[in-house]
Amino acid sequence: LDESDASQPRVIIANYLYLHADCIEGSHFYQYCCANPCEDLMGQLESSIRAPHSTPEEIMRLVSTMSTPSAASNRTLSPALARKLEDVADHHEGLVPLHGRLFAQWMHFAYPHECPYPHLAGTTKISVEGSEEAGLKLSWSEAEMRSYVESSPDSAKATGCDM
Repeated sequence: LDESDASQPRVIIANYLYLHADCIEGSHFYQYCCANPCEDLMGQLESSIRAPHSTPEEIMRLVSTMSTPSAASNRTLSPALARKLEDVADHHEGLVPLHGRLFAQWMHFAYPHECPYPHLAGTTKISVEGSEEAGLKLSWSEAEMRSYVESSPDSAKATGCDM
């Protein structure tokens, strides 16, 4: 639970798709990994801006035209989202650094399904208290994991990952 703003408490759900769990070992030499859609969005911004920072207005103009499966192109970004970006620029003499944590957080709000929320190091922890008592298994042997992967050859396609 994020209670940093008491008037707007939020539940933050970890985005495990961007951990190493988005890869399946193909052999001892390579892995099949899902692409990170946020990297594609950042690539589009970098290609258009061609600088390590930009104005909030330029970023808003570009982002409003970038489409994803969860966000249509030519959308109008909310005033609250525009204000958050202006706040980032206020911390950096009017420009937004494209590769900073604050901009990565803003990208999460603009594209919540594509971009993970970057927390400050050491401010989060995984809570698993009571999981085993509730019947949830927290670890598996290598044999159990191999058995699962081998019994589910199409599991990567079922999750939307084109391997």
